[in-house]
Amino acid sequence: MFPAYAYLSAYDRHKKLINDYFTLYGGSVTSLKRNTSRDKTDYDVIRENHKFLWDQDNDVPDTWGARLAKKYYDKLFKEYCLADLTYYKQNKVALRWRTEKEVVVGKGQFECGNKKCKEKEDLKSWEVNFGYIEHGEKKNALVKLRLCPECSIKLNYGSQKREIKRHKSLKRLGTNTEIQNSTASTSTLHIKTEENETTNNTKTSVEETNKNESNIWKEKPVENLEKTREEEFEEYLADLLM
Repeated sequence: MFPAYAYLSAYDRHKKLINDYFTLYGGSVTSLKRNTSRDKTDYDVIRENHKFLWDQDNDVPDTWGARLAKKYYDKLFKEYCLADLTYYKQNKVALRWRTEKEVVVGKGQFECGNKKCKEKEDLKSWEVNFGYIEHGEKKNALVKLRLCPECSIKLNYGSQKREIKRHKSLKRLGTNTEIQNSTASTSTLHIKTEENETTNNTKTSVEETNKNESNIWKEKPVENLEKTREEEFEEYLADLLM
């Protein structure tokens, strides 16, 4: 290392070397600039290789760009979509999956799925047959969307979509309600069919039925009668994500 460069920083040393080069050989700094016309950011690469839906079995990423796009796709949450309804009167609706940040704040599930709407009351779930063109190929995907009443009207402006309604179950988790209901109905039916018989026969049938009811609680529980913890949790998530 020359003594003149010994006490310079790396950047200052670089500038001095370049200046010395042009002093000796001529030219300008522009001749050293790199051609950036073909440069791409990660965002550009993901846009080029993006797929709305990846087939886990058939869509195998074979390039670095495809692997990057697939990695980004795996981080998206695909329960509900977000929509851009700007051109709804032209029957053009843009849809995309939600990011982790949007899931955390509840956008698209507990808040209207229209990206420009903040409404949180009276949300409805819609099933939309999303038709789109991807890499020159026309595709379709059935997706779910949560919208407020006003945005729901925009979504259904051109054609009526199917509303997904929640069906409330009468069964309580971890109880034997089914057994009680079935036993009660059996008792009622049994009593009605014996109305035309003698009083003694009726009393006997009722006593036998009551005895059967008491025996149910003494017997060992039937296997898989009560839901496991995993099944209860799956039901809870299904009800929550409706």
